[in-house]
Amino acid sequence: MRQRVITVPKDKASEKALDFDEATKDQLIELPIKEEDFLFMYQNGIIELINQEGGANIDDFEDDSIAGKENLNRVIQALNLKQGLVNSKRQLIQDILNLFEEALARGTGIYFYL
Repeated sequence: MRQRVITVPKDKASEKALDFDEATKDQLIELPIKEEDFLFMYQNGIIELINQEGGANIDDFEDDSIAGKENLNRVIQALNLKQGLVNSKRQLIQDILNLFEEALARGTGIYFYL
C-alpha cells in the first residue's frame, strides 16, 4: 500500500532539505493520510478545493505543494467554510487546516504526497 502524507517543513532550511529529499523526521510536521481519508477528501471535493484555492495540481497521481501567504490564506479560508458543511471527518479537515496554518506561520509551504 502506498504511503500518503501531508508535510510542512519547520523552517526554510528544512524546506530546502525536503526539496533535495534530505529532510529528517525532526525537520518536518507530518500528517499520515489513510486510504479511506484520501478517498473521503477526493469524493467530497476537498482536494479539488485545495487545488483551486492553492493553485496546485494534487491528485492520486500528482504530488504538489502550496506556498506563499496568499495561496495558503485562500485555502485556509475555504477549508474553514468547508469544515462547517462536512459532518464526518471534521478532525481530518481540522488537522489539514492546522498544517496550512503551520506553513503560514513558519513561512514555508505544505507538501502533498498523496
